[in-house]
Amino acid sequence: MPEQKELLDLLQYRQKKQQIAEEQIKELYANAYDYALKETNIREKVRGKMIFSKRFQLKEPSLVSDRAEKLFLQWFLFDYKTIKGQTLFFQFLQSQQLTEPTRMLGVLVLTAAWEPLILKNWSDEEDYTILEGLNIIHNNVEQMKMEQSGFEQKMERESLYFVRKVPLVTHQWVLGPLFHVDSRNTLPKMKEQYSQMNQKTGVLWRTYLKEEAPNFILSSHL
Repeated sequence: MPEQKELLDLLQYRQKKQQIAEEQIKELYANAYDYALKETNIREKVRGKMIFSKRFQLKEPSLVSDRAEKLFLQWFLFDYKTIKGQTLFFQFLQSQQLTEPTRMLGVLVLTAAWEPLILKNWSDEEDYTILEGLNIIHNNVEQMKMEQSGFEQKMERESLYFVRKVPLVTHQWVLGPLFHVDSRNTLPKMKEQYSQMNQKTGVLWRTYLKEEAPNFILSSHL
């Protein structure tokens, strides 16, 4: 029937757009990551490690675990503010000749924060994994896709993970690794702290996560 064919064509179109967006964001992320590691001067890197260690109460400026190192590299790229008051990812976008669709993806990435999700299920495909996670603030189940290289460890259902994700066409896309934490300790503390800060300063949830999520990832994990 014409209606069925039209729906099928629309689905195929959206799937194709999703695939294109996935390739664009994977390339964007890989290039930005290389930029942070190779193009950033040593003074900025030392400053970043000092701020990270002090802000999140690590014992010394040299990062003390693989988990802290992985988290630092993500924070350094997306959340650290340089001497100029800009994130490295923003500086990367400004330094590149990007197509308009890729630049728009970059704008979405700029706003992404570590979000706490309870992992409900996942399924492995050829080169990526589809995740289903419960958004603990909105109480709805979300579907995400990620590269299989994003695993930090064996995943566990009904466990709490921090995830940085960006909406694409049919699925959200996960940037970088997932971080597993102890939900029994983390969720009550996070909700209480956010409620207090929101009442005091009016801080929004996403802004709060940008500032505070690394604290919970480092202090409460399995």
